[in-house]
Amino acid sequence: MMGPGKSLTIRPRVIACIVLASAAFLPCMVSAADNTKEEDLRADIVYRCYNQMGEFGADGVEACVKGELSAMQALKMYPREASEIVHRCTTRLQPIGWEMVKSCADRDIAAAREAKKD
Repeated sequence: MMGPGKSLTIRPRVIACIVLASAAFLPCMVSAADNTKEEDLRADIVYRCYNQMGEFGADGVEACVKGELSAMQALKMYPREASEIVHRCTTRLQPIGWEMVKSCADRDIAAAREAKKD
């Protein structure tokens, strides 16, 4: 237990970053069943970005979270024909981040289109 006059070693910017990211990106208005999964995915994004970009401050974490959320949303809009590719890339790369999943899917979809042309 800490005595009087002692302070935590956590920097105020780090705390502000966590609070900002949580407040800005965790709320989600979807059905109750999907809500938990969506919130878990968003919480994972915030946690991963904090661990990867925390040393760059709140701006670095915020940029990371925005990029990851954008990539995750973009993948939801992909055509049904690409669902197998998106699923494979998600299974392999989701722990690394949604931007990597999107990059994988974009490359593989482009390769599949080129293969069909031949």
